[in-house]
Amino acid sequence: MNNNRHAYLIMAHNEWELLNTLLSLIDDSRNDIFLHIDKKVKKMPEIYQPKYSKLYFTPKRYDVRWGDVGQVHSEMHLFRTAYEHGPYQYYHKLSGVDLPIKTQDYIHDFFDKHEGKEFIGFFTLTDFIKGDIERKRRRYYFLMRWNYRTPFVPKWKVTLAKIVRHAALKIQDILHVDRGNELTFRTGHNWVSLTGDAVKYLLDQEDFINRRFAHTTCGDEMYKHSILISNPEIRERIFDLEDGIHSCMRFIDFNRASAEQKRRGEPYTWQDGDAEELLKSEYLFARKFSSKYPGVIREITEQIRKLQEN
Repeated sequence: MNNNRHAYLIMAHNEWELLNTLLSLIDDSRNDIFLHIDKKVKKMPEIYQPKYSKLYFTPKRYDVRWGDVGQVHSEMHLFRTAYEHGPYQYYHKLSGVDLPIKTQDYIHDFFDKHEGKEFIGFFTLTDFIKGDIERKRRRYYFLMRWNYRTPFVPKWKVTLAKIVRHAALKIQDILHVDRGNELTFRTGHNWVSLTGDAVKYLLDQEDFINRRFAHTTCGDEMYKHSILISNPEIRERIFDLEDGIHSCMRFIDFNRASAEQKRRGEPYTWQDGDAEELLKSEYLFARKFSSKYPGVIREITEQIRKLQEN
């Protein structure tokens, strides 16, 4: 392929030292980096300045909140910003607390070998997931901007929003409200590596996405998966429809998550001593990391830099 350039699309709101480590590890002449800093961040941190990549900040910053449609809007803004600077062979969506666990040579070689595949991971269709999809597909979820995952919002507002939201859901159940079933609705891991064709298809559907996934809880885990799997040509290119972690090629472990992390829908945070397991895995990226565990970050960084120099 003539164009093997990659775009990294990163969403960040804290952990600036970790973000700078991520930026340094993907700093490569074959990559451009697109960065969205949450609008709630009032004082912009010092950001690593790449030596080889071009770094672009998104023209617009969104107030991103868990479960709210603002997450969808900010993602689509990142996709559009990167697409307009393209073309790119692949668009990698990462969080600011993710890290690559392979060198850039390895990552580019992997995507050259699997060119055209879409790396997007779907949640396994257990009875719970089927019920969750049906609830999200069918009902309107109001006031998601104020939920228990927004500690910066006054508690009275979160409580009031919860009462209104739950009352509205009950009324919808009684009235058998159904928003429609116009897609093959699926949910999955938010972090993806997509071809330019898939990104363009999402961008072409932006008006529909904004309309259909407004007032949907955790729409960011639903819109890409539902739109892309509903396209027969793109569905055929999905890397692995059975194993979601393998399909997105990101080492994400929910099994070892603490009880509190599971309650909040968060994965296990990689800890000191986990580096060898991560580096020996087949995956290209991993999440999530924390500055609370600097040892694992340091080991991965040192190993990747050592390999990149050779």
